Amino acid sequence: MSLHRGLTAGVLTLLTFASVFVTQAPAAAQQPTEPAPVGSVGIRLLEAPVSLQDDPRALAYIIDNLAPGTTITRRIEVSNSTDREQPVTLYPAAASIGADDAGFEVGDDRAVNELTTWMSVVPTDLTLAPSSAAEAVVTVAVPPDAPEGEQYAVVWAQTAGAPTGTGIQNVSRVGIRTYLSVGPGNGPAADLEIGDVSAARTDTGAPEVRVGVTNTGGRALDPRGTVELSGGPGGISAAPAQGSGGSIAPGQSGNVTFTLDAALPAGPWQAEVTITSGLVNKTSNLEVTFPEQGSVTAESSAPEAGTPVWIWAVVALLIVAVAAVLLMAIRRRKTT
Repeated sequence: MSLHRGLTAGVLTLLTFASVFVTQAPAAAQQPTEPAPVGSVGIRLLEAPVSLQDDPRALAYIIDNLAPGTTITRRIEVSNSTDREQPVTLYPAAASIGADDAGFEVGDDRAVNELTTWMSVVPTDLTLAPSSAAEAVVTVAVPPDAPEGEQYAVVWAQTAGAPTGTGIQNVSRVGIRTYLSVGPGNGPAADLEIGDVSAARTDTGAPEVRVGVTNTGGRALDPRGTVELSGGPGGISAAPAQGSGGSIAPGQSGNVTFTLDAALPAGPWQAEVTITSGLVNKTSNLEVTFPEQGSVTAESSAPEAGTPVWIWAVVALLIVAVAAVLLMAIRRRKTT
C-alpha cells in the first residue's frame, strides 16, 4: 500500500489530553512535591495512504479500509517539549462513537475491543530527553476471518508522574484516533445530509446556528463547517463563523453548532451553511431570525423547484398533436 510521508505539523491534530489520578498505597513519609514540568508530550502521524493524502482527516488520524487478512503499518512520532526526561508508554485502546452527540469516546485505560486485538505498537516504551522526539510503528493485522464493518480505537502515548505522599499519581495521555473499515475494494463511501437548521440563543444571549447532520454513508464523520450571514438588517453581512461537532457513526445523526457575535441583530438573515468531513462537502441556504430566547427552525431560502422542463416539453407536444388532429378534421369536413 502506497503511503504519503512527511506530513506537516500544521495539519496534524492530537486526539486529546486526558489526565487521571491513580490512587496507590500511601507512602511511609510525605515526599516533597516537584514542580510541574514546562511543556508537554505530543504525538502525531507521519504517514497516510496516498489515496487519502487530500483528505485532512487521514493526515491526522489512522484511517483505512482493509480486506480481511491484510496488514498495514503507520509511523508515528512522539515528542517531549518539556524541560525534563519523560518515560512514555505506547499502547492501543478501545474507542467507540456514541449516539446523541456523544462523539468519539475512548474506553477506560487499556480497554479492549476487536480492533485493539489486531493492533500493536513498537516500541511499547520510550524514554525521551528534554526537547527530543522518537518514532514508533503502529501495526494493524486484520485476521482472515474479520467481520466487515468499521471499528474504532486510539493509540495512546502515556506519561505518569511520581506518586505523591498521599498515594495519588497523575497520569496524562495524548493519542491518535483510529478509524478502520474492513471490507473489499475501497470500502463504503462517506456521505452526509444536512437536516434541520435552527436559530437559537445561548444562556448568555449570544446567537447560535445549530445544524443537524445525518451520516448517510458508510464511514464515520467528523463534521465541521462555516456559516455565513448576509442580507441582514440594512443589508449588512457578518464574518463567517466556524463550528464543529463530535464524530458521527454511519446511520447516526449529530449536530454542528456555530456561536456568533452577541452584537448581531436578530435578523432576518440569509444564511449559507457549509458542512464538511474529509472530502465530503454539503451546503444549504436558509433564512434565519434569532429569537429572544430558545430556538426556532430556519426556513430554506433556496427557490422552490418549478415544474421540470421535460414536463413542459411533453405538454407542448400534446398541444401540437391535438392542434394537428383538429386541423385534419376541419380539412376533411371541407372536402366533403
